[in-house]
Amino acid sequence: MTAATRYVGLYPRAWRDRYGDELEAVLEQDGLGLKTRLDLVRGAVDAHLHPAAPSPLPVIAALSASAFAVAHALAIAAQPVPTDWPGYLDEALPLVVASVLALIPAVIGLWLKLGDRDGWMGRLGIIVGTVGYGAWLLALIAAAARLTYGPLTAAAATLAMLGTAALGVALVGRSRVVLGALVAAAALAGLAPPALGWPAFAAAWTGVAVVVVADFVNAPERPGGTRLAG
Repeated sequence: MTAATRYVGLYPRAWRDRYGDELEAVLEQDGLGLKTRLDLVRGAVDAHLHPAAPSPLPVIAALSASAFAVAHALAIAAQPVPTDWPGYLDEALPLVVASVLALIPAVIGLWLKLGDRDGWMGRLGIIVGTVGYGAWLLALIAAAARLTYGPLTAAAATLAMLGTAALGVALVGRSRVVLGALVAAAALAGLAPPALGWPAFAAAWTGVAVVVVADFVNAPERPGGTRLAG
């Protein structure tokens, strides 16, 4: 099996049946550079999440992330004293875990909105962001299990916020100004002190969720398969 065949295999069966042979021939002829590989992965994710009828998964992810973040922000606000650094409420830690888990597909959905020309900022954002959210999720689970807490958790969250900020800038550059500004605001809120940061983080992601829902409601059906980025 060639590298081109493996990348084409990432796409849904219906997409492969229609475009697979042609795409594989092009890849065999032109070669597989890093940009092409990233574009193929993006296109495969896009094809799975955005078939002819748009998938509700990114919408559900954004709404879930927002809801869990709001719930945790309210739990923190109800405390008589500020929570310990880096700002998680012990008994409500499952809410943060659920929010971060939902943010992973939500951030991927935001990256897909950049389209074919996601640019180096968009690619940097999705790589740093997904690694950061994955590390943050593992760190939170470790904290819930009383294995570790503190600097490792904060460092993972910071990495996730840096990737999110890059995606926000990339979205603004693609003329999604309101959505990009909200995403960037969420990233900045995630770096703020907990008492201010969590409410602002929850509010920003609620705004993102509203825009994502509006996009989903107004999205026309696709006449065919997903076009290869490039």
